[in-house]
Amino acid sequence: MTVLGPSVPEPLLLDEHFPPALAELMRESGFDVVGVVEDPAMRGACDEEIYRIAAAQGRRVVTENVRDFRPLLVAAIGNGGPVASLLLTTAKRHPRSAIGPLSAALMDWLRRVDPPKQNEEWL
Repeated sequence: MTVLGPSVPEPLLLDEHFPPALAELMRESGFDVVGVVEDPAMRGACDEEIYRIAAAQGRRVVTENVRDFRPLLVAAIGNGGPVASLLLTTAKRHPRSAIGPLSAALMDWLRRVDPPKQNEEWL
């Protein structure tokens, strides 16, 4: 019988439309979260480059940009390349300006154990 220890929350990459304060707050709570706007190498990069970086780092992309990131995920799965899973959200449901509630929703999602996480999920 194999005994599994507590799971390690997935590392996240916050897309450029999220404020750096959100990533900072998440890190202060012990989560591995990086914001695109925090990294000069990623700031202003195209979605394909952001997706490639997330996949290379083993990070899930948190984004509202379903239209651009979903095809990148589908293509990566289809060609057997490195995959960065997506956590999709909307500004209507989780306003970016409400950092406290948004970070709480992200932390709740990261802490959940059931069901297994999929390559594309909604917050």
